[in-house]
Amino acid sequence: MPGKRRVLVINHYAFPREYGGLTRNFDMFSRLKNWQFRIIATSRNHYTGEVMVVKDPRWTLLSIPSYSGNGSRRILGWILFAIKATLKALRTRADVYFGSSPHPLAAAGAMVVAAVRRRPFVLEVRDLWPESIVTGGTLRAGSGVHTALVWLERLLYRRAAKIVVVTKGWENHFESLGIDIGKVTVISNGADLADYDVPDSKDALRQRYGISGFTAVFTGNHSPYVGLELILDAAAALPDVNFVCVGNGSRKAWAISESANRGLTNVEFRDPIGKPELPWLLKACDVGLHTISPQSVFDKGMSPNKLFDYMASGIPIVSNARIPLRDVVKDDQAGPVVEPDELAQGIARVRDADPQTRVRWSQEGRRIMEDRFSLRAAAARLEAVLDSV
Repeated sequence: MPGKRRVLVINHYAFPREYGGLTRNFDMFSRLKNWQFRIIATSRNHYTGEVMVVKDPRWTLLSIPSYSGNGSRRILGWILFAIKATLKALRTRADVYFGSSPHPLAAAGAMVVAAVRRRPFVLEVRDLWPESIVTGGTLRAGSGVHTALVWLERLLYRRAAKIVVVTKGWENHFESLGIDIGKVTVISNGADLADYDVPDSKDALRQRYGISGFTAVFTGNHSPYVGLELILDAAAALPDVNFVCVGNGSRKAWAISESANRGLTNVEFRDPIGKPELPWLLKACDVGLHTISPQSVFDKGMSPNKLFDYMASGIPIVSNARIPLRDVVKDDQAGPVVEPDELAQGIARVRDADPQTRVRWSQEGRRIMEDRFSLRAAAARLEAVLDSV
């Protein structure tokens, strides 16, 4: 498109919308007015292992070996993707090179190409690596790998012309590494309400998706940090509530097995669905669950996509991340926001709430999304960042 600047995005885990998952980059960049974009990502679906295919010419999907869990093959995939993406980006001219983490090797590719091309490098930080994988128990602090990742993290921050983060609360982390927080811009995750205006009735959607009774839905990555064990605990405590878990991830097989071992007949696990279909399923349910396993890194702040999906769809929420969500939503605004071990109590509050309270939670959730977490507003902030460099 003549007259528009060009930005190249490197993000190992970027997903086309038809596959669900991490669609943040496409959702925002596709809303820019004066920039055209290309995204380089892997063709390997991180959740299911399938090979993704996309016809949109703005996407370049690079192959990596299949893997499961967090073993050596996954790390090999990081390295291969970073190399392939860097080589591809070197052959793609752009005015700005945009690298997104995790993982940091992908962002490092954008940094290298920007330096070679003598163009600005913008870094997006969606997770505080390596701190988050240390607190999650995957990496030992002070190990050789940890030391190397901290060095790379600091280098990325210093070389970036601008740093985009998804939440407030990370300022002390950047300052501890000697980074000027003046170049940090918060662009939260979000949603546009128009994408969640589903014309079908709830009863019709419940029949379509096989939903019955009071149903709590959890969508997204079934990973070690999302607190699947807490959902199973809540299901055991609330046998009259149905739980539907939609998605995939390294912890899903364990959760299915553990649910069977406990004899939980009110928990159902379903395959992931594409982002365009998600609002239809959510409208068929009664409450959306956002859960985390307690980790100190989360207390710095969070911007969870699934929570925004729930509020945009108009269903009440329950989250056990009261402190991490302090700048996003408070208890009793869009539903119960409770302590980490109070998930069952929060769900019971929605189950037992009167219709007027549920309507209030629904309306307030959508108001919060419109006022503070609109994708249109996020795209405008991103455009301002790109223009400034």
